[in-house]
This record gives sequence, structure tokens and C-alpha cells, in this order.
Amino acid sequence: MLRTVFVLGAMMILGACAIPSPANLPEIVSEKEIRPDHRERISHRLLWLAPEMPWHYNCLFMKPLASLDYDEQKLALPSADLLFRAHFEEKRMAYRSAGHLYRQAADQGIALAYVKLGNLLIEGKGAKPNPAGGAKLILQAARLECASAQHRYGDLLTRGIGTRTDLVQAWAWVSLAQKQGYPDSAKLLKRIAPFMGPSQVALAQQRAEELRQQLELFNRGAQSKTLVECVTPRNRKPFITRMRACHAMGGTHISGPIDYRTK
Repeated sequence: MLRTVFVLGAMMILGACAIPSPANLPEIVSEKEIRPDHRERISHRLLWLAPEMPWHYNCLFMKPLASLDYDEQKLALPSADLLFRAHFEEKRMAYRSAGHLYRQAADQGIALAYVKLGNLLIEGKGAKPNPAGGAKLILQAARLECASAQHRYGDLLTRGIGTRTDLVQAWAWVSLAQKQGYPDSAKLLKRIAPFMGPSQVALAQQRAEELRQQLELFNRGAQSKTLVECVTPRNRKPFITRMRACHAMGGTHISGPIDYRTK
């Protein structure tokens, strides 16, 4: 009898303890809630570039949107916001506002923003026409391996807009864009070819290979994609961008590699 009472008492004590049943366990918080996935938001802001093409990668975030990891998404989202706003400001012909937004995106290392801003300067939209300044910005984007910039800079070289006419250089840049799959480059090469002799074509092919090797080293070197504090001749206030973009702007980095999450 005493043993039975003792067992019943022990069971009552254990039942009173805060041992949660499976039904009362706290919900498991998904990784998405802790580290939200921003790729859908980024993609939405870039719908005006849809469908995403391989030649977009170097002009934007260096890889497909679907491949961006969490930290890369955190960096890409503000740039996508700026490009989204700038695009629609340009569409409604608010060119000065669009140029300001493109400049901010360019300062974050987005090559496409250089192309857009360069075209505004060449066409004199929102500011006095400045073909030389616009061509320089597009060249900076071309050095970042942006295919649309390489094509556009080659086009400027063929027509002598903002720079002197140079068909050899033009052929070299456009051929690099073609190799990335830029849709209009094959047509432009066909337009250039009749004005070049065999020796010039051979020289252009050699120059294209030299450019490819230079850009490979510039854009894929050991620290090319690291974040640094950068100053440029135009912007003496330090700002954070990738080392490759800093050097493409003619700037210098004033710090070693940094982790943006600690800034």
C-alpha cells in the first residue's frame, strides 16, 4: 500500500514539472526569418532588365541573381533600389535626378550605372553635353568587363564621339562584348570590318587578346572583389566600394580589405 502511494505521489510530482509536451514546444524559427532572402526584392527592382542574360552579370553583381549569397544580397539590394529609381526617373525625363541616382549606384561599383550616366552626359540630358566625360565613364565600365559598356565604348571609338576614332581599338572592345554574348556586337563588327585591312584586323585581334588578359588580372586578382574605402579625384570623401571599381574610377583605396558588416 505504501509503495503504491509513493509511486502515485512521484508521478504527480513529475507531472507538475515543466516538461513540455511535443504540442507545447516553441516553433522553430526558419533560417529565412533570421537571414531573409532578398533575391526576390532585387529581381523585382530589375524587372526592366528582364529577362536576366549572362552578359548582365558583370554589369551588375558579377553573378546570376539566383546565386547571390546572403551577404552579397545585402550589398546588392541598395544598388538595385538606386537603379530602379534612376531608370524610372530617366523614363519620365527627370534626367538630373536620374543622373544623381546613377552616380550613387556607380559609386557602389555597379558598372551598368557608369554606362547609363555616361550616355546622359554624351547626350546632354540633365547637364551640358560632355562627350569626353561620358566616354570616360563608359570606358571605366568597360574595364569592369560590362559587355554593354564594351560594346558602347567600341561604338564611340568608331564614330569619334568623346574620344578619337580608332577602329583597331573599337574592334578589340566590341569583340570582347561579343564573346560575352552581347546581342548587337556581331552587327557592329560587320560594320567595322569593311573599313579595315587584313593587317589591321590581325592587330585588332592581338589587341583584344591583350585586353582580355589585362582585364582578367584586373577583375579577378586576389583582392579585386574585396571591399575598401576609396577616394577618387571627383570624390575626396571616402566611400566603400570594391577594389576593382575603385581603381576603374581612377581612385585609390585608403584602407585594407574591410567587412561591411562591421562598418
